[in-house]
Amino acid sequence: MASARRVDRISNLPRGILDLILERLPLHDAARTTTLSKTWRNIWVTQLHLVFDDEFVSRLISKIDEEDQQYKIVTTISNILLRHRGPIFKFHLFIPGEITLNHTSSLDSWIENIANNRIRMLEIFNNPLFVYKLPAYLFSCVELTHLHLSNCTLNAPCNFRGFPNLISVELSGVLFTADMSFGSQLQTLDLRQCTGIKHLGCQFSYNSNLSQLIIDSEDQFSWRWSVGNGRVIRRNAANSLKYYPIYLYKLLGNIPRIHFLCLDGYFFKFLEPDWAILIRPITTMDNLRTLHLVRVGFHDLVQVQYVLCLIRSSPNLQRLSIKLEPKVIKLRDGMESSIANKVEQYLQLPNLADMILDKLESVNILGIVGSRHELHFMKFLLASCTSLKWMKLSKSDAIDNPKEELRIIREVKWLHRASTRAQIIWN
Repeated sequence: MASARRVDRISNLPRGILDLILERLPLHDAARTTTLSKTWRNIWVTQLHLVFDDEFVSRLISKIDEEDQQYKIVTTISNILLRHRGPIFKFHLFIPGEITLNHTSSLDSWIENIANNRIRMLEIFNNPLFVYKLPAYLFSCVELTHLHLSNCTLNAPCNFRGFPNLISVELSGVLFTADMSFGSQLQTLDLRQCTGIKHLGCQFSYNSNLSQLIIDSEDQFSWRWSVGNGRVIRRNAANSLKYYPIYLYKLLGNIPRIHFLCLDGYFFKFLEPDWAILIRPITTMDNLRTLHLVRVGFHDLVQVQYVLCLIRSSPNLQRLSIKLEPKVIKLRDGMESSIANKVEQYLQLPNLADMILDKLESVNILGIVGSRHELHFMKFLLASCTSLKWMKLSKSDAIDNPKEELRIIREVKWLHRASTRAQIIWN
């Protein structure tokens, strides 16, 4: 019986299974397996995934004086990488807010190490107190498939032509300082509060494989998509502004494979007025299934026009989500009436009044205040969507009067619906 209890059944499993076991353990626990046997020591030093996440950092510095925490993090990670043998497919680094890693040479050496070890997934979650400028080694990671960065600076070499295998990029608080493309294989691009986006112009070519695009940025000095269809605001020596136009139809035409699109309403403020496309779309996004718009102002007729332009340019759109501008703009009754009349007149144009949206099944509108221009827009959608299943409406936090909320519900309830199945859900 005693002999049976000492049988090590796990260590004799196939190497691939042992690797999977180690991958699922927190890094501290994975390191402790080295005390079990030589087999486990070999697995540890050849581990394919190195995840220095918030749990790892917290456990590492939990019982250390504050002045020694930075040194402990740097030396521990450096020692692990020094002893590591073979490829590193995933490298995840979390830098907590209370730690400022001034040892940029150590960070650079870590990037150099993983760049030479066939890195495929790189995730750096940096704190905003120390914006880390990534070294040139990063741009030599030819096997990279997933890149996730926060609070970093990307300065691509002038001869950089993109990552040949990169398919997914998620960036938050990243600064671009030179023109670059992530490569022609990119499928997902998520940009949140990034600056210098103008340097990504060459990413949007007609042969792009991009299928998911998310842009959430107020960087008004950053927009340029490609030659002839971008807008740049540049300050010259006299500190004056020069404007170059963005044409929406060219942007849409350059991302034909897109199936998920998320844009900040702030983006519409920088589009060049192009009344032809607002009346009749020139290009279509046949693959777009989900459209998500944030910080949209229905008090702005131009934004309403561009929202409808995107919808009309997407004949196979199934899901629409609109989050209205959270800042409540107080309008005088006369101004409110004037805006509402303009929106209503626009929605009654012959080419819009008879429009059918036969694929759109779900609509979600958040931040409703019950204005007339909002109601005109909802009326238009309900009358145009023949396959609509539900429209979810969520009131703004500014609506704190039950009577006002009841008024909005009643007005929406009696709007005509082209779909007999359409339900209106009020949150």
